[in-house]
Amino acid sequence: MSKKVSLGAAAAMSLVAAAITVSLTYTFAMGRFNEKVADVNERQAMYTKLSEIDQKVRQDYIGKIGETELNDGIAAGYMAGLGDSGAKYLSAEKYKNYLSSTSKKAVGVGIRTIQDADGNMEVIEVLPNSPASKAGLQKGDVILSLDGKEVIRLSYGEAVNKLDGTVGTTVKLGLLRKTTADGKTTTNKMDVTVTRAEYQRVTVSSSVINGNVGYIAISEFQSSTKDQFVSAINTLTEKKVAGLVIDLRNNSGGSEEVMASVLDEFLPAVSLVSYADRNGKITVEYSSKSGEINLPISVVVGSSTYGAAEIFAADIKDYKKGKLIGEKTAGHGTKEDMIPLSDGSAIQLSVGNYTRIDGKTFNGVGVDVDMAIEMTQEQKDLLLRRSLTTLEDPQIQAAVTALVTQGADVQQIPGTDSGNLEDGASSAASGSPSSAAASK
Repeated sequence: MSKKVSLGAAAAMSLVAAAITVSLTYTFAMGRFNEKVADVNERQAMYTKLSEIDQKVRQDYIGKIGETELNDGIAAGYMAGLGDSGAKYLSAEKYKNYLSSTSKKAVGVGIRTIQDADGNMEVIEVLPNSPASKAGLQKGDVILSLDGKEVIRLSYGEAVNKLDGTVGTTVKLGLLRKTTADGKTTTNKMDVTVTRAEYQRVTVSSSVINGNVGYIAISEFQSSTKDQFVSAINTLTEKKVAGLVIDLRNNSGGSEEVMASVLDEFLPAVSLVSYADRNGKITVEYSSKSGEINLPISVVVGSSTYGAAEIFAADIKDYKKGKLIGEKTAGHGTKEDMIPLSDGSAIQLSVGNYTRIDGKTFNGVGVDVDMAIEMTQEQKDLLLRRSLTTLEDPQIQAAVTALVTQGADVQQIPGTDSGNLEDGASSAASGSPSSAAASK
């Protein structure tokens, strides 16, 4: 039996509901207002403090104030104050160098280095046709000084930056070189002057290993990567390889856009790169087109597989396109945008966390592998210095075995008598520099 509600009661209920709505709206609005006021007050306090410091310095400081350097320092301090390792400020000059470092051709000397145990710079690769190659630098050279300044008195980052410069400028390198002849090793110090110039950036190397397996190493995802990758794939396809091993160890990441264009070659029409912003909203940034490489695939990763390379690995695993071999990745899943400023400088800012197809992020946790294979410290050191052959590399050989489990008809299967295992000849400069390695 239905009950009737009087007109007066209905009106009263409507008024109560309206009052509650107004109250909630007011409470929310006041909350937002208070947040805004607090934000304004905090900003005012920051400006007031900075103004007071500026006044005191200009009143009493005995030195000369460089206005450009001061402004750059203030901006750098602001970004450092965020406490985020991914947030940083680049002066106009450094931003220009950054843009150069991401182009197909770079300006510099053309070497990849690591910091050795003594704090000096060890050359682990001299890029072909680079200024360093023309000046006679060799793999294994140790850089002791840069334009007369001892490397050990600089931070590694400062030392790497000193290799930067414009076309036509020079840098004097103080080198330590070991030479072995007739079983005897001699150590010599020498100075080499290198003239900075443009050189071709090499981020992809490839070869045929284990008889008929295609091996591709990608050191980072930059402007030249896609073209070099397609060239490598075409060469390996012509050789009718039975499967592919993609080596992303010591991959420092790079451009997610370039990474997505490479990954597009392996996957059908799916989302490739997604991220969650500060409010948790997930945005699909890049998707693949239909069409894919139909070969068994193993991807080798490790703790030095960063950023965009981790997205590559996660997608291969999540879409069940191949197997991940090696060790868990670095877990650097923050989306960092480079934002130009009006004066030619720029800031790098963390704006989101990359997400996998289940909506979860790998930031801080990494991407797990399907087959965990550890390496000895000696093997890791050899890999870092590009002195570990694919035959001696347990992770690469495990990746080949994983191809067999995916149906690949591999000629030389690890751990069997299917033939003498031989390393293939690389068709490009050796890839996979460490994230601790620098290319200049």
